[in-house]
Amino acid sequence: MRVRFLSVCAAAVLVGVGLAGCSTTDDADTDSVGANETVSVEHAFGTTTIEGTPERIVATSSQWVDALLELGVQPVGYLSAGSAGDERGLYPWQSDVSADAVNLTAGNDATMQGPLPIEPIAALEPDLILGNWQITSADSYDTLTEVAPTVAPLGETGVDNWDDQLRALGTLLDRSGDAERIIAERNAEIDEYAFPELEGKTAVLSQFMFADQQFVVVADPSDGASALFEQLGMTLPQALVEEAGVSSGRVMLSPERVDALVADLLVILPNGGTEEDLMALPGFDRLPSVANGGLAVVDYPTVAAFNVPSSLSIGYALDELRPQLEALAGS
Repeated sequence: MRVRFLSVCAAAVLVGVGLAGCSTTDDADTDSVGANETVSVEHAFGTTTIEGTPERIVATSSQWVDALLELGVQPVGYLSAGSAGDERGLYPWQSDVSADAVNLTAGNDATMQGPLPIEPIAALEPDLILGNWQITSADSYDTLTEVAPTVAPLGETGVDNWDDQLRALGTLLDRSGDAERIIAERNAEIDEYAFPELEGKTAVLSQFMFADQQFVVVADPSDGASALFEQLGMTLPQALVEEAGVSSGRVMLSPERVDALVADLLVILPNGGTEEDLMALPGFDRLPSVANGGLAVVDYPTVAAFNVPSSLSIGYALDELRPQLEALAGS
């Protein structure tokens, strides 16, 4: 099945059953929000204000699912990995999602890159909807707010930064202390992988869609998918950053544009093909990353872990990428 990078990229969604309320596993450092107390979060379409602590939360992206799990909270409904995930449409790092949580594509044709399934969301009677790149206009945002208070994308880039999302959720759940602790712990882990020798090296995240004969490449250093490379001391190639036609942080290029992949580290998904098929593309086998040990040909969960990063997915991605990072640090 063909999958695309999220928002321009791709991710299909699969099905789940049941219904669950939110629960927390550790409230030791948080004071309960009073029934009449309000908190607010700013985002791309304004400000969302809620009263009290939300208990029935719908997460419309894997990033928001992960942020909830990090805070010990279960969504009542979610959209996630579809056929790229397990039988519930979940990534390997999302195994703690309750069996009662509803995958919101059950019984409808919605996908991660299509319109959100409004009726299934409304049927869950949420008191908070965590939105993301699918909210592409004020009209779509307004439609969701008629169902429940909704958080739209936090920024203007294609993918929000994971730490911004955790902080926003910490505010909404009165769990700011927990959110900051999680962020600090994950950043400390990232620092352990930021070998001094990586400073100044370049990195590219991409996939090649064999069905469409196109590379999809993350080309915006401000996009959340680029943040991990930056924390590791690496940058996007300047020529890629200046590439024309970038939309929602990504650019789509023909197979002749292998030059866009010139970098020390290349993380790439052969979407609909194999590593051998990638090597057969003209010029691919001569890329610097192939020669220096910086090529990581990965599966869909791994590319998604970079493409829509969360604290949980970063932990998974770093483990998968350790051989390439060590090779580059030693080169």
